[in-house]
Amino acid sequence: MKTKIKELRLEHKYTQDCLALKIGANQAALSRIECGISIPDAELIVRLSNVFEVSTDYLLCLSDQRFTDSRSESALRYLQHYQAHISLLQKLNPNQRTHLKHFLESMAAIY
Repeated sequence: MKTKIKELRLEHKYTQDCLALKIGANQAALSRIECGISIPDAELIVRLSNVFEVSTDYLLCLSDQRFTDSRSESALRYLQHYQAHISLLQKLNPNQRTHLKHFLESMAAIY
């Protein structure tokens, strides 16, 4: 596991400090994990998998597959969701599109 974490960190071009900040740990703890001196707890493994966008099984060397099927299913659901929105947008006439654009720009200014 220690090599997977280091490989992924280097692949993402993160320093230990940067990764530690992203996962809510300190650099010394991350260094100990990468050296095999300590083992991360389950919560930290989940945070690492989220940051690297890989499965926990991949991090734990239980699988060679980086991604879970649920991630693929989730991506498919998002794609279908956005395709439905695009279909609705294509049905708008130019005047409606302009109004929608202005509305979205005003919402972006609020947030």
